[in-house]
Amino acid sequence: MKLRRYLLLAFLAAFLGTAVAAAIVVRGWTRDLPSLDALENLRLTSTTTVFARDGTPIAQLASEEGGITITRMLVKLEDVSPAAVAAIVASEDQRFFRHYGIDWIRIAGAFWQTLRGNLQGGSSISVQVIKNTLLRNLSGVRTLERKFKELPLAIQLERLYSKEEILEMYLNVSFWGGNLWGIRAASEAYFGKDPAELTLAEGAYLAALIPGPNARFRDLPRVRRRMKTLLDQMVREGWITRAMADAAWREPVVPNGWKAEYDAEGNLVSAELVDPNANSLPDLEVEVAPHFVYEIRKELIRRFGRAKVFGQGGLRVYTTLDVEMQRAAEEAAQAAVKRGLPEGAQLALVGLDPETGEVYALLGALPGTEGEFNRATQLGDGKGRSPGSSIKPFVYTAALGAGWSQASMVEDKEVSFPDPTQPDGVWKPKNYDGTYLDRAVTIRYAMDRSLNVPAILTADALGVRRLAGELQAAGFQVPKNPGLSIAIGGGIGATPLQMAAAYAAFVNGGWRVEPQLILRVEDQQGHVLYEARPLRQRLWNPDVAYLGWDMLKGYVYDEDPLGRGNLAWRARIPGRVVGGKTGTSNNARDLWFAGVTRGMSAVVWVGRDDNQPMQMNGREPSSSVVNPPIWRQFVENALRGRPAGEPAAPEGLVQVRMDLLNGEANAVGTPAYFRIGHTPMPSTLPVGASILIGLEPGRDCLAGPGWPPEQLRWKAVPPGEVARYRCD
Repeated sequence: MKLRRYLLLAFLAAFLGTAVAAAIVVRGWTRDLPSLDALENLRLTSTTTVFARDGTPIAQLASEEGGITITRMLVKLEDVSPAAVAAIVASEDQRFFRHYGIDWIRIAGAFWQTLRGNLQGGSSISVQVIKNTLLRNLSGVRTLERKFKELPLAIQLERLYSKEEILEMYLNVSFWGGNLWGIRAASEAYFGKDPAELTLAEGAYLAALIPGPNARFRDLPRVRRRMKTLLDQMVREGWITRAMADAAWREPVVPNGWKAEYDAEGNLVSAELVDPNANSLPDLEVEVAPHFVYEIRKELIRRFGRAKVFGQGGLRVYTTLDVEMQRAAEEAAQAAVKRGLPEGAQLALVGLDPETGEVYALLGALPGTEGEFNRATQLGDGKGRSPGSSIKPFVYTAALGAGWSQASMVEDKEVSFPDPTQPDGVWKPKNYDGTYLDRAVTIRYAMDRSLNVPAILTADALGVRRLAGELQAAGFQVPKNPGLSIAIGGGIGATPLQMAAAYAAFVNGGWRVEPQLILRVEDQQGHVLYEARPLRQRLWNPDVAYLGWDMLKGYVYDEDPLGRGNLAWRARIPGRVVGGKTGTSNNARDLWFAGVTRGMSAVVWVGRDDNQPMQMNGREPSSSVVNPPIWRQFVENALRGRPAGEPAAPEGLVQVRMDLLNGEANAVGTPAYFRIGHTPMPSTLPVGASILIGLEPGRDCLAGPGWPPEQLRWKAVPPGEVARYRCD
């Protein structure tokens, strides 16, 4: 009797001890439950969407969670197909609308199945929301601690939120395989459609994936069996009619990554998994302008940091990109390929608003080129390539700012300068064709013909340090110890984006603009995190900028009095006034055309990625042949239907016709702008009292018809003195 009493007391003590210990453990697990208030501000990683300036989505940037890429696009419940929602609820929690957070019947059934060796979950939709949000750190393991935390939190969840709100949370936090979180990502990955367009059959497929999405995606026959069971269950429970279930079953569901055939009754005849990775979306999905988007990604990281961009995501990024202009850039590049580019050449193109710096179009490579290397921004590791003669407008505009005029004269002759880096210690610069006029010409004519020696002598007159400072202010990369060669691009670095920003100053009154790619950034709640404002730096006074624009315009339209062809006539656009300059670096490594017109500053670069000299049809290509047609096609189509015209001349300037060669006023000469009080004077000889004659390079003798015009020395003499220059 006493033994039985002792045994009973021992059992009661053990039971009570175990109960107390369990209570202590459970109390410890549930004492510090996270507050559901956190759900209001819960940070869910979400895909960032990038938009063009008109609101068109152009790209999506996946975020990261725990070092894993997450593709999640948040969605409202009303934006999901009701048929798909019904299938998911019927599959995951058919008594969702009848219980209060915990489905005890389902838990009991799951416990019974587990005892029989068939491991099953009994989590309600509310519990799964808690598991995938507040208890994410425990979601990957089945533990009693997690279960004891989930149940009270699920009950609290039901007290604070409506069933519809909880269901919306569930659809956004559920895992559908690969890197897919939320029904929008799943719908796009598996069926390439918006969740509002999902059919009952597609909803049943997605529902069948949920318990083990990665494994089930690779087993379509198994998923079909689960779909059949689910549709029959929905009929029994009154969710759908038999006719609806039969129609859904006969629908040939073929998720992305599979090849499958069905018979008329909906039976799976054949199934082949052709892409095991189709249950993931790209980390970066780009619709248009890939290199523009790559720059956007860099800018977001620089401005907000990786944690904000990828650790949280969900940003809405509104950019400056004009989709139609970008398409015009791509079409111009494709047309250039058809016409023919130098062997192995690549291409970059940038077009931006000269007033604000907003980038309308950016082409970082020929369409179809693989890789993220962006030739519009990364040439020379971001330091650029030599702009060649396209730097000369800045040299001459610096001279105009120093008080020169377009009629100022500069020699074009053989010159030499001390240079210890040269083999003989002397630098002898040459013009592109190796010849000289052996006379003084106006700086406007020197730029029209892109003569090297006059540009170098202009730099020498201004002072190298002064010129280097102005080029640096314009955004160019300038060597630490610059020499006179900077006047023709030597040692200078420029990218197409930098060049477009600098050239904008010729038509916006003298401001170098900072390129802008992003207009506004918002978070998931619509709060504005960043809004752009134009950033500009004064380079020149408005009158100096306009004189520079007038010279650029002359490069495109001036007729050579010596009869040679215009170097940029291929850039002319009917109905528009344009200005620009070609540029070719040594051995044709880089070909440029930079141009401006009302509403656009645009640059085209052609070159090889390995920076080797280029050949085209067995000879060095010319930037005046290759680049202007590309530029013209882009600008003409990009600005179609937009205002034309040219900037108005500032006060204090007047237009006078001048002789391009000698700078004298001439009633039938080329129109050019000058400061009032500094206009050219007419020749001191009576009208008609002089005549321009061509002399042989080495002696004062009239040249015969066999001499090329560019090799002659030209001189104005009275008609009566012409005979003096005839030689035997």
